[in-house]
Amino acid sequence: MRIVLLLAFFFLIRFSFAQTNAQTPGPGASAPVPVSAPPTASPAASSRPQQTAIQLQAALDQLTQSNHDLLDLLKKQQAVLEDMQYDRRLQSRQIQSLEERLEDTLFQNTQLQNKVASLEAADSVRQSAPPGTTRPQEGAATAVPAPGAANIPPAQPAPPPGAETPPPPPSTYLPEPDSGGMPGTKSWRRLFTLKGDDSKQTDLFHIEGRTWRVLWHNQDKPGKTYVNTSALFINAFPRDDTIPQKVCSKLGSGGDSTELNGPGNYYLKVEASGGSWELAVEDFR
Repeated sequence: MRIVLLLAFFFLIRFSFAQTNAQTPGPGASAPVPVSAPPTASPAASSRPQQTAIQLQAALDQLTQSNHDLLDLLKKQQAVLEDMQYDRRLQSRQIQSLEERLEDTLFQNTQLQNKVASLEAADSVRQSAPPGTTRPQEGAATAVPAPGAANIPPAQPAPPPGAETPPPPPSTYLPEPDSGGMPGTKSWRRLFTLKGDDSKQTDLFHIEGRTWRVLWHNQDKPGKTYVNTSALFINAFPRDDTIPQKVCSKLGSGGDSTELNGPGNYYLKVEASGGSWELAVEDFR
């Protein structure tokens, strides 16, 4: 009986020792890694991507609206440019029509002046004929002088007593150019002068200053018959442009100066008839 109890106690101790060895890891075995639960996201971390998406969508909406506004502005600008081009074409056609009418008027004026000159010449010949002579009628026989007869010129009428010969016209009606101011100061610098008795167009010239001017003068032909029969029209055209700047529109004798805005490249177009004219271009620099 005692032996059975001892054996039973011995097997119980051995069994418990075996379980203890099974639960205790050996020197080379690694300890089991505890499995941690997945981390739970905080409310602040989860709301941050949502705020970024909202801001991105707002920026995209603002960019789209800005593009629409820019497109509207471009359309308005295009419409304004088209209106300006239409106005410029209309002005160009009006200027062309006025220039054609001006050329026709100047041609008619020249014809009238030539007719007046021929009538004056015929009248002066009739007045210079000696008294008692009659103008041969058409179809009447004209006496031919003998070959040896002297060629006596017709007598000229004597000038009335007290009549004075009119003084000769001056060489120029334009003022003298400025001599130039102090060093470092601006003054009117004369670029060139031009004169004539018919229409002309100048070469292209360059203006450096912000202001420039044209000095001009128109003069009738001598004689009371030609008073206020001359015409002078001057326009300044910028380079590569058809819209001019008006310089002068003068009928009869007289002159003045016209200031224009610079800088740039310009040329002058002169339309004249019935007299003589002269001009000077000066740059304020």
